[in-house]
Amino acid sequence: MRKNKICGIINLTESRETMYPLTRTRPVASLPFCSRYRLIDFPLSNMTTAGIESVGIFLNDSQRSVYDHVRSGKEWGLDSIHGGLFFFSSISARKGSGLSLSAGGDIFNYFRNIEFIEKSGAEYAVVMGTGTLCNIDVQAILRNHIAQGADMTVVYQSANQDTDLDQYMSCLTIGEDGLVRKLKSCTLRGSEEKLLVNMEIYLLKSSLLMRLIRNAVAENEYCNLSDVLHQAMIRLPTNGFEYTGYLKIINSIKSFYDANMDMLRDANLTALLKGSQPIHTKVKNEAPTYYAASCEASDSLIANGCMVKGDINHSVIFRNVSIEKNALVENSVIMQGSYIGPGAELRNVILDKQVRIEPNTKLIGTTDEPVVIEKNSVISRIMEEKEHMQSHLSTAQSHNSSFFS
Repeated sequence: MRKNKICGIINLTESRETMYPLTRTRPVASLPFCSRYRLIDFPLSNMTTAGIESVGIFLNDSQRSVYDHVRSGKEWGLDSIHGGLFFFSSISARKGSGLSLSAGGDIFNYFRNIEFIEKSGAEYAVVMGTGTLCNIDVQAILRNHIAQGADMTVVYQSANQDTDLDQYMSCLTIGEDGLVRKLKSCTLRGSEEKLLVNMEIYLLKSSLLMRLIRNAVAENEYCNLSDVLHQAMIRLPTNGFEYTGYLKIINSIKSFYDANMDMLRDANLTALLKGSQPIHTKVKNEAPTYYAASCEASDSLIANGCMVKGDINHSVIFRNVSIEKNALVENSVIMQGSYIGPGAELRNVILDKQVRIEPNTKLIGTTDEPVVIEKNSVISRIMEEKEHMQSHLSTAQSHNSSFFS
């Protein structure tokens, strides 16, 4: 075992239901971000920048998009004879354990594939998810962990209680000695007290992680690895490591939309993508984007391969998007291969991949509730008018019910 060597674990057992329809056929890890990236690029890049040679991706379901994007791990330097990139499916683990495919918890996936940790020869393991969008120095976590001498280290960020925190985020209470005392829900608002947001990034000795996994299985606990780590964090001496860079927890449509809009501010873009730690992604060679003389594009991130004849303002546009003449896209996220017809108007909208917006169609959302259009959809003005009429009919029926009640 090499001293101070780390193996990486990317845990893809993350809630997807709150992000439908974007995650109906893909995990959170595969969500496109900032005109060219996927969310899984960030933990992969953080790990490999720290010199990690062995990375295990523990999958739940909807695996194809992850395989397609990551492949051999070449872009992250993981296609080598030493270490490498490994995929472990929870479906295969359940079959091998004699469990039904609907059995809850991912702990058996880690138990069935515990040899990955053993054979990595790493003294330490770092566990990260893909719903925590950040650019963090894993070696700095390790140095702090060794200096503090705790059993585990968990990463957190300080936030004011009036910050827009999602109800699914957990927060820490840390004592004066720097050790974690409590894990609680982040539901309080309006106080000047700082909340310590749990980023679900853990560093601990590989031997301890394997012991925690084996103990959970021995006790027949149908649980997730995150549950095991939460319990261990309270039982064992756990050090808190404060992260002060850009952070967004991606666990809702709004947080995903906000994260993309955040990248239109130079300070956020620089903090996440232009610092000393590069973020790598799958390379796709495209022709430069074409801008017609009649178009206006401002305050936006626009990828290569696009055809822009209409107007774009404060939006994130992915590869191979076509925006026709007299169309307007504002405060929106338009994913790869989408088409926006002449005269269409989109404000506060998320279009998934390969969406077609017919001419003169109008889609208007809000910053709190952006309109989301599912992958491969075709949206026309006729459909929009029908939905508008149905909405008015439902409202009228509601008023009539109230009147006669």
